[in-house]
Amino acid sequence: MLRTHTRWALLLGVLALAGCRHRIPAPYARGQGPASDELLQRTGAQLAALQVSKAKVIANRTLRGNLAFIAEAPTRFRGTVEIAGNELVTLAFHEEGYALRYKMDAFPPGFYSGPPSACAVEALLGVSFDTEGLVDLVLGGAPVIEAPHEVLDQGWERRGGYERLTIANDRFVQELRFGWVAGQWRVVGGQLWERSGGERGRRLWTMEHIELVDEGGVYLPTKTKVSAPGKRRDQTVVIHYKERDTDPAFAKRGGDEGGGDEGGGDDGGWEDDGGWEDDGGWEDDGGWEGDGEPPDGEAADDGGWEDGSAPDGAKEPAEDDGGWEDGAEPDEASEPDDGEGETTPDRAPDPVSPKGHPPAKPKAPPSPTIPPEFVLEPTGLTIRGDLCR
Repeated sequence: MLRTHTRWALLLGVLALAGCRHRIPAPYARGQGPASDELLQRTGAQLAALQVSKAKVIANRTLRGNLAFIAEAPTRFRGTVEIAGNELVTLAFHEEGYALRYKMDAFPPGFYSGPPSACAVEALLGVSFDTEGLVDLVLGGAPVIEAPHEVLDQGWERRGGYERLTIANDRFVQELRFGWVAGQWRVVGGQLWERSGGERGRRLWTMEHIELVDEGGVYLPTKTKVSAPGKRRDQTVVIHYKERDTDPAFAKRGGDEGGGDEGGGDDGGWEDDGGWEDDGGWEDDGGWEGDGEPPDGEAADDGGWEDGSAPDGAKEPAEDDGGWEDGAEPDEASEPDDGEGETTPDRAPDPVSPKGHPPAKPKAPPSPTIPPEFVLEPTGLTIRGDLCR
């Protein structure tokens, strides 16, 4: 009997120790956690521009393709998914609108375009991010709900080893996760729900940055995972970054924002390095949601996180279509009467411009020029209008 009790005591001790291993202490003293404003500042793009010339994209564990993209804060992006040199979908957007080249079968293939819209992003990734949110995401940050919002909850999660911040506005509730990496708070994940009666409603999406590494002084994930509820199970997309440039040539245009002809040559856009890596192709091209079961050894994704451990390395557009009004010419000055007495005019006369020098009209600032890297053409495709109307 004594041996039995001893064995149980040892077993319980081992289990207790095993449980403690997953509890990570906060990197700050009790009551000395980071301010919520400080954390929210960390959700924006971590660098001005990025070029990813090679990445692997896996949708629902079975659909595999190659991804290349360029992005420039705050609202410019162009990305292509293809297999063996065959384009499947290309999305480009900027502050004036989006363009989509689509060759899959979730909706009619063709060329779509319209004002900036989250549904165009969904056509590429299967998750409905707004355009600025996607740029923040691929530049190392995270999409954040529109202000004003309130802080509902904040605290350190010992099991996962991250700081949790929950915010809400009148429509949504969002949780953001931050890891203490290389002496700074860095966003490592987030979830978004509809707000229903002051509580969390339907989950809209989950995102996670995995294994942050130093890329030229900027910490970026080696993988990014996003998921959203599907008809039968979550739509899940994982991006494995392989080759990226944090100081891309396309962003060195010089001159004013938006580029121009001077210094704006496309010398750093899409590099032709002998074709794309072929990973075996899409095993199921019927859209983002796969019909088959996950491969052996993999569990179905329930929208959770990749794992509960601390992040590796731990030891935030509108279309402008308004016109400009030209200033009006000043009225002619009133001539004084020659009659007797002094006449008081109803209003003071307008000033008379010096002869030969008419008043200058205000000049409208030039509309921004969209760099060619972020413009798509419908070559070879049927023009179908706005997918998102």
